Amino acid sequence: MRLPAVAFATLAVASVAAFFVTQHLKVTTPLIAGFPRPVPSVINPYGGTCGGVDHSRMRVSFYLLHRSDDVAVYVVDSGGTIVRTLASGIHMGIKQRVLFGWNGRQDDGQVAPDGTYYVRVALLHQGRTVEITGRGGELEGVKVKTIPPHPVVSNVSPSLIPQGSELVTISYSGNEHRGAVVKLYRTDLGPRPQLVKSFKTPWKGQSARWDGLIHKRPAPAGTYLVGLDVTDAACNTGRFPSLLPPVPGSTQNAGVTVRYLAAQPPLTSVAAGSRAVVYVDARQKPYRWTLWRVGARKPSGYGSERRYDLHVKLPPAQGAGLYHLVITSASHRTDVPLEAAHPGTGNAPRILVVLPALTWQGRNPVDDPPRDGIPNTLDNGGPVQLSRVFAGGLPPGFADDSALLSYLDQSHLRYDLTTDVGLIDGTGPTMSGHAGVVLAGSERWIPASLAAAALRSYVQGGGHVLSLGLGSLLRGVTVRGGVASKPTAPASVDALGARPGAVVSHGNNLITVIRDGLGIFTGTSGAFSGYRSYQPFVSVAPAGRLLSSAGITPSAPAVIGYRLGRGTVVDVGLDGFGSSLAGNIDAKELFGRVWKLLGG
Repeated sequence: MRLPAVAFATLAVASVAAFFVTQHLKVTTPLIAGFPRPVPSVINPYGGTCGGVDHSRMRVSFYLLHRSDDVAVYVVDSGGTIVRTLASGIHMGIKQRVLFGWNGRQDDGQVAPDGTYYVRVALLHQGRTVEITGRGGELEGVKVKTIPPHPVVSNVSPSLIPQGSELVTISYSGNEHRGAVVKLYRTDLGPRPQLVKSFKTPWKGQSARWDGLIHKRPAPAGTYLVGLDVTDAACNTGRFPSLLPPVPGSTQNAGVTVRYLAAQPPLTSVAAGSRAVVYVDARQKPYRWTLWRVGARKPSGYGSERRYDLHVKLPPAQGAGLYHLVITSASHRTDVPLEAAHPGTGNAPRILVVLPALTWQGRNPVDDPPRDGIPNTLDNGGPVQLSRVFAGGLPPGFADDSALLSYLDQSHLRYDLTTDVGLIDGTGPTMSGHAGVVLAGSERWIPASLAAAALRSYVQGGGHVLSLGLGSLLRGVTVRGGVASKPTAPASVDALGARPGAVVSHGNNLITVIRDGLGIFTGTSGAFSGYRSYQPFVSVAPAGRLLSSAGITPSAPAVIGYRLGRGTVVDVGLDGFGSSLAGNIDAKELFGRVWKLLGG
């Protein structure tokens, strides 16, 4: 019994010894040497260089340690299948280093699928193979990576700054545990976002901080989009957003608005003698305010406040009219419009002036919640919240609108005043009860209810309309619940059936009278000059009858007057006509004749 046990023990000791000898040989007498690890360890066969390293191909070099041999070198996948032969039957002497390279493609020329691959070396005369390993014996692979990262900025908080000294926290994902580059784009200055700042994020983190500075100064007031670039180990760069401008809806919660002072006035008129409530965002700082009637040399009121809701009384004695409210806080200033309607005492004016508040807000570049870093305008497709601050103070087109109202005041022409939003909401004066209506600026968007049910019916029922501004009454929009949405493309005919042509810019030709059945050109010189842009009209509504016109040619008049039903429409397609009333005698004569027509 004892002999078999001794034999077994001897065999066991021999096996263990053989195992250790084998391991010792593997470690102390390797077949190849020279730190043969693939460099770089991640490649993109389609090309890419970053950090001074070419990641379009892998390189590996080694030498034979103990004896020369003919070698073959292969690239194999994780299952051991050969995907590419790098060399076959190359003779290598002892310690003769040879460099091999792989461009990430298979033997058939196709790019290898993304994944990890290994280098296998065959010693042909020794009948042995070995795969490249590290110092610890682990396999040293090379990763093919062609798909770029997909970074996403998931949240920016706070989304409205400054908030005291609080920093902006930018949260993101998809950076593959690598550092990234935050890119800050200004988006309210034109159709293309403008890169204004970039900075690196912490390595492997998923949040970064922005101190609100650009070029070491507080960022200018405006709308910003937070982007993120991530470059992976193979030099593939993924970007958020992937397109600029971004696809609508693809950057929610990635916007930040910088605001120091802004105000939100009512978009409907307030009866003269009443108080208009203006919401002022001065970032919790005190501010001063001054109320000016357009064209006036002295203010109609002033004061200081720090409340969010500012109550401004519109003077009763001055009646209906347009004001602008100037607000200052520290070095910041903003102006917003206020509209006073007829106070309701005495004889009501026969003519109603309508200001284009819907156009003002439709073109107001404010980023509505959820802030996606892109201003919400109807030109961008909306939707637009109507109750919001005016980002740039007085809206585009206000100068021409205010010039018209100033001329009315200076000429002592009585009128009532409202806005298109007031007509839509049924707040303030209505068209009913007025003999004439002046659309004081371009009604760039108009809902169907106001276009057909109200305006066209008003004219056909005997009302008279003067329409000023280019591109007016051509685009539809849905207004519901304080939100304007679904703007349409320009129609071929406007809401009253006239067919305008394309706007002619930088024209120097005289606009001359062609016909005048309405007598609106009486008293003029017969020619209008000084207008750099104009919009000709191709035709009027089929049911209408053209009576007066002036233009470059009879077929393309820029000023038309026509009957529609029992009413009259005058379209003035001259850019800046309101402003020209201050000094253009022919414009004054035309306007005076039209005003008499509107009054019935």
